[in-house]
Amino acid sequence: MKFKTIIIAMIAVAALTVQAQTKVWDNIVMGYANAPIINVNRVALYADRTDVSLHIDYRKGRQMGFSRGTALKAGGKEYKVTGATVIKLDEPYTMTEDTLNLTLTFEPLPVTTQRFDFTSPDGLQLLNIRNANSLPEDITNTYWRNESTGDWMIGITPNHVIYNNKVWDIVSQTEKKDAYTLTINDGTIIKVGKMKKGQRIITIGKEKPATCSPIVTAALPDYPTKDMRKGFVDNGYRTNDSVTIIGWMKDMPKQAWERGKEFSVGIENIFSDKEESSYAKMDSLGRFTLKMPILNSSQAFLDWGRTSKSTLLEPGKTYFLLYDFMAGQMLWMGDDVRLQNELLAHPHDWNEDRIADKEEGKVTAMQFKVRTDASRAASMTKLQDCLAQHPNLSQRYIDYLTGYYLTDQGESMMQARFSIPGYDLPKEYMDYVGNELWKKACKPYTLYRDFSTFVRDYLNHLRDTQQGDWGILFRNTALRLEQQGVVTLTDKEREALNHYIIMRNQLEAGVKNDISQQERDSLIKAFNSSETVTALNALIKRLGKPLQDEMNLASYRQTMAVLDSIGCDRTLRYICLARQFYRAINESRGPLPDAAVNMMEQEVQLPSAKAAVMALQNKYLEIQQRDITKSGILKSNNDVANMSDGEQILRKITEPYRGRLVLLDIWGTWCGPCKEALSHSQEEYERLKDYNLVYLYLANRSPEDGWKNVIKEYNVTGENVVHYNLPADQQSAVEHFLQVHSWPTYKLIDRDGKVLDVNADPRNLEGLAKLLENLK
Repeated sequence: MKFKTIIIAMIAVAALTVQAQTKVWDNIVMGYANAPIINVNRVALYADRTDVSLHIDYRKGRQMGFSRGTALKAGGKEYKVTGATVIKLDEPYTMTEDTLNLTLTFEPLPVTTQRFDFTSPDGLQLLNIRNANSLPEDITNTYWRNESTGDWMIGITPNHVIYNNKVWDIVSQTEKKDAYTLTINDGTIIKVGKMKKGQRIITIGKEKPATCSPIVTAALPDYPTKDMRKGFVDNGYRTNDSVTIIGWMKDMPKQAWERGKEFSVGIENIFSDKEESSYAKMDSLGRFTLKMPILNSSQAFLDWGRTSKSTLLEPGKTYFLLYDFMAGQMLWMGDDVRLQNELLAHPHDWNEDRIADKEEGKVTAMQFKVRTDASRAASMTKLQDCLAQHPNLSQRYIDYLTGYYLTDQGESMMQARFSIPGYDLPKEYMDYVGNELWKKACKPYTLYRDFSTFVRDYLNHLRDTQQGDWGILFRNTALRLEQQGVVTLTDKEREALNHYIIMRNQLEAGVKNDISQQERDSLIKAFNSSETVTALNALIKRLGKPLQDEMNLASYRQTMAVLDSIGCDRTLRYICLARQFYRAINESRGPLPDAAVNMMEQEVQLPSAKAAVMALQNKYLEIQQRDITKSGILKSNNDVANMSDGEQILRKITEPYRGRLVLLDIWGTWCGPCKEALSHSQEEYERLKDYNLVYLYLANRSPEDGWKNVIKEYNVTGENVVHYNLPADQQSAVEHFLQVHSWPTYKLIDRDGKVLDVNADPRNLEGLAKLLENLK
C-alpha cells in the first residue's frame, strides 16, 4: 500500500514537471515577414519539441513547401525542423484549397524562450515571433494607448518619442523605481508612472494625466466605446486638395531597405483608370513626410511590397503611421484615425472572383453570379462574426467593408464578361449588376480602387450591346466621310464593309456554340486573318484621323445615351464622360479634335474632371510640336513598296543590318502593355549597350500622328533605333509570317537575318542580357 502511494506521488510529480516544462503561446505577434501569406497562430514549447502552427493563404492549385533546412533561431542557436503535418518536408505540396493549416515540429526551444525567428534556406523570414500576452518590463520600444479614448497616445524608443504626429528626440531620461521622466527636444517633460496592474499614468507637459496601457498586439486593440458616425469626407472632387502622412518605417531589415529608400502611396486615378503613386524619401532611420494630392476620400495602398496594407485616406487630414518591423506592429496616430486602426486590426477580405482559363466555356454567367454571391455573403458573415466578437467596431468601419464587398462583386461580375463566350451576359445577370451594385455604389466614387474597373467594364458592355454592331457603325461612318468628300472608297472597300457585318455575325454565333476554347480561338484567328479584316485594317489606316475622330464622336454620344438610360447622378455622369475623353487621348496618343473638345467643355461640368482631360490634351499638343523627322529613325516604306510576302518584307527591312543582332518589337499605339514597355526604352538601351543591337520597331494599326507621338513621348530614339509604320496589309503579312498573336511581340534576328526561336522579351532585361551574352 505504501509502495502504491509512492508510485502515485511520483506520477503526480512527473505530471507537474511536464506541465511546468510546457508553455503555449496562442496570441502571436510577428515582426517583419517577407511572406505575408504565412501567419503563425500557435506555438507550443515542450520539453522534447517545439510545435509551430501556421495558417497559409495561397491560391488553390499553387505549390508550396518547407525544406529540412527550415529552422527556428533564438539566443544565437538554431533549432531545425523535424516533422510536419499535412505536408512532407522537402516535397512540393499542391494547395487543395485557398487556405492551409499545418504544424511544423522543431527541435525543442528552451521553455524560457521569449521570442524567436523562423527562417528557411529559400530566404523565407518570419522575424521576432513572440507571445502578445507578455507585458513589457520597462518603457523601451513601447507604445501606449489612452485607456479613456482608445487612441494611440505615445511611443517611446531608446532615443525618440512619438507624440502628436511627430518624432521627437529624447534630450534626457531618468528612472526611479520603475517611474520615468523624459525631456524631449522642444522642452516638454513627459512623466511615466509605475506599472500597476498592466497600466501606467502618463503625463505629457501640461496636459492632463492619462491612464495608459501598453500596446502589445500587432494593431491597436478595440476602442472602449462605439462610434456611430456615418459617411466619409466628400470634398466635391476638388483639384487642389491634399493629405499628409508623417511616418516611421522603424527598424527595417536589410531585405526591406533593398526595396528602395522611398515610402510610396498608390491611389487609383478615377479619370485615367490607372494607379498613381506619390513618394517621399526616408531618412536613415526610415522616417518620412509625404504630402500628396488627393481628389477625394480614396482607398490607398501603403508602400506595397513592404506592408501589403491598404487603408482609407481622407482629404485635408494629417496622419502619423508607424510600422515597427521588429515588433511587427503598425499603428495610426492623429485626430481621427479610428477607421484606419480598425482596418489594420480587422482587414477586409480580398475576394477577386474570376473564371479560370480552364473554366472558360464551361462556367455560365449565372453560375459565376452564384459564385460571387457566395463570396460576398461569406465576407458579410465574417464581418458579422467579427462584430459579435468586437461589438465596438465603428459604424464607419462597417459601412466601409459593406461597400467594399459590394464594389468587389461588381468588379468581378463585369470582369467575367471577358471569359464568357461572345461576352454574352444574360438580362437577369445585367439587371442584378445595374439594380443591386451600380445604383447602390458608395460615395464618394473614389472610395474604392475597384470601382474604377467596375465603371469601365459595365459601361463598355452596355455600349457594346446597345449601340448595335460595330461593323454597321464603321460602315456608316466611312460612307458619311465619303459623302462629305473626305475620302473616296473603292468597290473592294465597300464590299469589305458589307461583308464584315455578315462575317462578324457568323463569328459571334460560332463562339457561342458548345465548342472547346481552342476551337473558339481558331475561329477568332481565322476571322482576324481573313482578307476582309485585312482590307478593313488597311482602310482604317488610310482613313486615319478623320475616321477615328468621327467614330469617337459617335461613341461619346452613345455613352451619354447609356448613362441617361441607366440613371446616375450628375457627378458620376461627368466622371464617366471625362474618363472616355481621357481614354480617347491616351489610346490615340494624340490630342482631341476641336469638335470633341467643344463637346467635352459643354458636357463635363465638374472642374476636376475637365482639368484632367485638358492636362492630357495640352501634353499631346506640346508633344505634337516636337520634330523628329530629321533624326533618321523614322524609315520610309518605299523600299518595300508593292511587296506582299511577309518574309520578304522582313528580310528587306533587316537587310542593312546583316552582321548585327536585331531586336524586333511589334507594338501598337492602342496597346497598353506595349506603351508601358516602351516607357522603359532608355533603360533598356543603357543595359544592353555592350551588345551592338539594332532596335527595330514595327507598329500595328497605328495612326501616323499617334505613332510619332509615342516615339517622342517615351524617347524611343537613338543611333541604333529604327521605326516603321507599314501599310496594314504589309504589317499583317509580316505578323502572319512571324505567327504574332499578341502584342507586344519580341523577336531576335541573328547576324545572318534568321529569326531565332528564343525568348527575347526586354521586359526581363537581365534574362535578355544573359541570352545576348551567350550569343556573343
